[in-house]
Amino acid sequence: MKFTVFGKERIEKLYLITILGTLEALKTKRTTIDESEKIIFTPYTFFTLEKKGINKEIIDLLQECCELEDIKSLCPDKIDNIIEDLKQKTLILLDNYEEDKLEIWVQIDDVK
Repeated sequence: MKFTVFGKERIEKLYLITILGTLEALKTKRTTIDESEKIIFTPYTFFTLEKKGINKEIIDLLQECCELEDIKSLCPDKIDNIIEDLKQKTLILLDNYEEDKLEIWVQIDDVK
């Protein structure tokens, strides 16, 4: 499956919404850190977005999210608070984006 999103701000907003959803899924135990690392919290993701000129604050946020496995193994009692802090950072970044009035701005191709 391939998602196509046109426009840098739309890409940034879509990633922030995805980060927020993934963090909420982690917090509520609907996914695991291991699974979230396969979906979005990977160095590949932030390196690719960095090359595309995506907002540095989003890149930094993704890098922090990639450290969740280390934090959980070193300080398991702090993981819930750190996930909540990352959610708050994500919400603050989302405040920088206005509502996109375009009717549909994500195209999905090749669903198999």
